Amino acid sequence: MFITIICFHYAKAQNDINLTDILENVESQSQIDSLKFLYPNLSIKKHSLSTGDKNINKKVFLLEEKEINADSIDAIKLLSQKDIKEFKVKYIFINGKNLNEKEIKKIQKKAYKELKKGKTFSEVANKYSMDPGSKDGDLGWFPEGRMIERFENAIREHKKDEIFQVSDQSRKWHFIILKNHDEREAKIYEYITITKS
Repeated sequence: MFITIICFHYAKAQNDINLTDILENVESQSQIDSLKFLYPNLSIKKHSLSTGDKNINKKVFLLEEKEINADSIDAIKLLSQKDIKEFKVKYIFINGKNLNEKEIKKIQKKAYKELKKGKTFSEVANKYSMDPGSKDGDLGWFPEGRMIERFENAIREHKKDEIFQVSDQSRKWHFIILKNHDEREAKIYEYITITKS
């Protein structure tokens, strides 16, 4: 998929505030925070969007034509775009906050045993994962920098179809991970939107 966002900012005509002028020099989070303070009647939000996002076609703004797909957005400015890698894995999350080390090891051992017996990773994830939002353990595509560093580094170090473990002792998080896809190249766009409250 090839997406290009053509111009840097656009604002609909406003009667009392020139939103284009407001956005002109905004580039950092501190400037966004200042705008929020100066204009409490405006909803000012920073977003990021990856070319791997399944909703990208709904979110791409035809800025050159001065059309915005969402009528509620009064102004938008592209802050940055950069090349990144995206990852896709399945995982089993074991929350160690309420378990001792012995209980964690027991769950890990049971999960590995079932995988060796031929159960699918999805079946085992549905049985053992403590992430209530997990669907078959599928994390979907996510851009680098979204997950904890140890998690992403482990994914980079392993090959497709390998199963491995990652633990973050400070958070007491434990993962069994299946790398089910190779990394892919993507772009990530950061942009700011303004809507009148």
